[in-house]
Amino acid sequence: MKHMEMSEWVIVVDDNIADLKLAGHLLSENGMRVTALNSGQALLNYLAQEKQPDVLLLTIRMPDMDGLALLKQIRAMEEVKGKEHIPTMFLSADDSIETEREGLALGAVDYIRKPYEPEILVHRIKNILNNSKRIIALSEEASMDQLTGLLNKVSVNHRLERACREYRGALLIIDMDHFKMVNDLYGHEAGDKILSAFSEILKKQFRSQDIVGRIGGDEFIAFLRNLEEAEALKKIAQRLGEQLYAAAQQILGANMTIPLGVSVGAVLTEGNADFMSLFGKADKALYTVKQNGRHGCAVCDEADRLRPAEEKSEADLNRMDMVLSERYVARHAMWLGQEAFASIYRYMYRYIQRYHEKAYKILYTVTPKIEMTEMDFAARMQKLGESIKNTLRNSDIMMQNVSNQFFLFLPMVSEEDIQKVIDRIQTAWSRNGYDQDLQIVYEAESIAPEEAERQQELDSKLPRVVVVDADIAVLKAAGNALSECGVRVTVLNSGQALFNYIEGGNCPDLILMDVALPGMNGFDTWQHLRNGKNAKGALSVIFLSDVEDETAEEKGLSMGALDFIKKPFVPNVLCLRVRRALEALALRGNAK
Repeated sequence: MKHMEMSEWVIVVDDNIADLKLAGHLLSENGMRVTALNSGQALLNYLAQEKQPDVLLLTIRMPDMDGLALLKQIRAMEEVKGKEHIPTMFLSADDSIETEREGLALGAVDYIRKPYEPEILVHRIKNILNNSKRIIALSEEASMDQLTGLLNKVSVNHRLERACREYRGALLIIDMDHFKMVNDLYGHEAGDKILSAFSEILKKQFRSQDIVGRIGGDEFIAFLRNLEEAEALKKIAQRLGEQLYAAAQQILGANMTIPLGVSVGAVLTEGNADFMSLFGKADKALYTVKQNGRHGCAVCDEADRLRPAEEKSEADLNRMDMVLSERYVARHAMWLGQEAFASIYRYMYRYIQRYHEKAYKILYTVTPKIEMTEMDFAARMQKLGESIKNTLRNSDIMMQNVSNQFFLFLPMVSEEDIQKVIDRIQTAWSRNGYDQDLQIVYEAESIAPEEAERQQELDSKLPRVVVVDADIAVLKAAGNALSECGVRVTVLNSGQALFNYIEGGNCPDLILMDVALPGMNGFDTWQHLRNGKNAKGALSVIFLSDVEDETAEEKGLSMGALDFIKKPFVPNVLCLRVRRALEALALRGNAK
């Protein structure tokens, strides 16, 4: 949102001049800045000039382009430019529930019918604006690293992906040398002070147009727009090291002898580049500095000229360890997404079975004691999750199972100690006041070696389904729905990812694949998969599509698809149709 310091900005689009003037007058009288446009194309032209209003108010029925088609184009434009969705409200004289459902399915936040009560229209617009402000505040809070005030890993990586595509400049990975010694000798509290001081140095060193974030314990990343000189980067690295050492002496005392400094790996780019590719080259440059005594800067161009002509296996092993290991071991549990959690969870079951260890799993279920909005509840769940994470050991893992549940896995915990862990978690909640408006219940269960063996055997018998879709929301919804109905789910975002998965020796029982994949579409992906040299005759597919096109459905079924499911799907219906397909495949296999 660009206009929160001024009046909130609303764009109204309606081909009826009388309605346009009425809406404009009402909103202006209530302190809002209003732009009135009389066609969808006029709005698209306006937004193409990088205009970003706070709210769009669109009439559905317009002669050249209706509001539904218009919103589809706006969302596509936002996706291409990597922009946040503009909150949109529909106006319509149509009483059709189907039209309202379609509008809301496209992402509209409200829908009001004409003729409307003026006060109700203004009230609803204000509600949208207030909710948007709260979402922005929560998003900004979630995007920041709490200790340093810099962007956190997820947020900075998202911005860097766009910056590397659009601008020339330099990508820097900045690693603090010998920082572990601070924690070992002076304690973690002193280490946190050093990290905070260094973050302030970075904020002052770099310009407002630069992007800076923290991606690990003592590792930072930056993108400096339009900086193209290697010598300038080396001077920046030298200044950062000198200022860090001076700040450490102020915090730890003048007698501090730890050789703190910085190692910087950088890559120069002409723009239109892939962030992960540049990151890999900057990481190699950083490795060069680390292998040559630290306290310096190595700069690589996009041709990767720093790559050694001959690499030894020992160097490869060191570099692999450097890339994969945690350079700073956090003092709290790992809060993981569902897919990562599942992988570690299955591995730990094997470990328990093999080495006859014990563990506990705990499921916390949370319900509101008082009336609250979904947004307020989600914010409380986020804080509650942080409380759990910070209470547990760094050897524990956790995930948010559904919107109101946390699932914990605690390895090497005895029956005598589990109640102490539970009490410690609940004490932390009470101290922070989370239990005043939330009802929190838990189930705890031990995991013995024989149970782990049974669980591993059960997991191996679950049907395996791969979902391929470029839409993260679809992957998440399908993954959650299918996991809950007893299916092992793998989610992939492209046809190429599916090829790699199959070529890696995997043979899922069923593939759910979107027709409109970017690059190679779903039909072509399936055709290449069936005809390729590594084709596996046992593969089966169900196609997904959000387009009402009977010819597409006919084509998919003619290619041997078991089913054709329209998006957005109902989770329970999706489970039923997948289950039906898996049962049919099982019967077919038994018949053979």
